[in-house]
Amino acid sequence: MLYFDPKTAKPYRDSLQTYIEKGRLRIIDFWGEQQCKPLFIYCSNKASFEKYGSPIPVPALTHIKLGARIVISEEGVDQDIIAHELMHAELYQRIGFYKWSFKIPRWFDEGLAMQSDYRNYYSEDTLKALSDNFKNLPDLRTLETGAQFNSGSREKIMFNYMTAAHEIRKWYTKEKMDKFIKAMNAGKSFEESYNQ
Repeated sequence: MLYFDPKTAKPYRDSLQTYIEKGRLRIIDFWGEQQCKPLFIYCSNKASFEKYGSPIPVPALTHIKLGARIVISEEGVDQDIIAHELMHAELYQRIGFYKWSFKIPRWFDEGLAMQSDYRNYYSEDTLKALSDNFKNLPDLRTLETGAQFNSGSREKIMFNYMTAAHEIRKWYTKEKMDKFIKAMNAGKSFEESYNQ
């Protein structure tokens, strides 16, 4: 379901619907199916986004409490950004609010979301160049919380996203992901579930 200001121009609404559908296809491609059916809220101005989304200047974000809500700003009307937010919602749907909020480190959640986000400036090639062939990467153990992950300059935060995406890309197989979800839902810690 999509909510938007009635004054929102039809081209924006049409683009948004198209990008939501394309984002869903990426989720299905990654997970095999889409379990989460989030509510989408499009905010056509800064005041609305601050009210429903966040005062932090981000293009979109996912609220996870009593169901998933994806709030999108004007800058967030983008296939990659919407697919990224859908990935957050899908992980939440599969492990629940408590584990998603308190057991999953931010680097893992963001790295996983980046698997459906193909923006060029977050590419492996960019990370390789910035990190001296992957030699100088941030320590992901220091990026457990949202505050840690999103602190510093815009360039540092982008570097965190690239590093988290790189780590998940190296780790991921469908079998590992399925085992991870089962282990988390069986009450194992993140570390046990990730390293099994």
